[in-house]
Amino acid sequence: MTKTIFGKKLLMLATITVLVTGLTLAATLDDAEAKKPNPKTKPFKGTFSGSFTTLVAEAIVTSTATSSGIYSHLGSSTSAGTFVVDLATFGDPAPGCVDVLPSASTTTAANGDDVTFDLGTVSGIQCFFDSTGAVATGLAFCGAATNIHTSTVVTDYDITGGDGRFVGATGSGTVSSAINHCAPNGNTFTGTLSGDIKYAASNKS
Repeated sequence: MTKTIFGKKLLMLATITVLVTGLTLAATLDDAEAKKPNPKTKPFKGTFSGSFTTLVAEAIVTSTATSSGIYSHLGSSTSAGTFVVDLATFGDPAPGCVDVLPSASTTTAANGDDVTFDLGTVSGIQCFFDSTGAVATGLAFCGAATNIHTSTVVTDYDITGGDGRFVGATGSGTVSSAINHCAPNGNTFTGTLSGDIKYAASNKS
């Protein structure tokens, strides 16, 4: 009788030990899985240069831009899109600056795969400077030295998908540009992009 009770206690103890060990191992594996970086999420960077034309409708300025550049995951690529700002906000986000409104662009690799972007959906600012680099005090362009000659843009980007390898892609980051508004290099820009890109589960990086 004593041996039977003792044996049952040992069996219960062994069962509890196995359960606790299993739960501990499961928690450890779950924690390790949560901390493991997603292999589909990659850094995304690029440099570009291009030109633009503008269309003014009251205070809303829409620039149609084209550029070429080199981007991680795409290589040598071309881009086309629109960039929108609200001149009525001049001086509101910061002295000499205006708000960037939601904009969009597409960057296409040499093989035809492309990535689509939304710009300025969270934050974006364009700041204007005179010929000396001082913050602009008005919205007159070129001509007098105190008018706007250059500007900078910093805005967020969100990847909204694409074609080829980039179907279903997501990601986010920042785009920064330096713009020349006046001759001899009027309506031209250079810039950088930095952030990340996340491939869809069905695509490989």
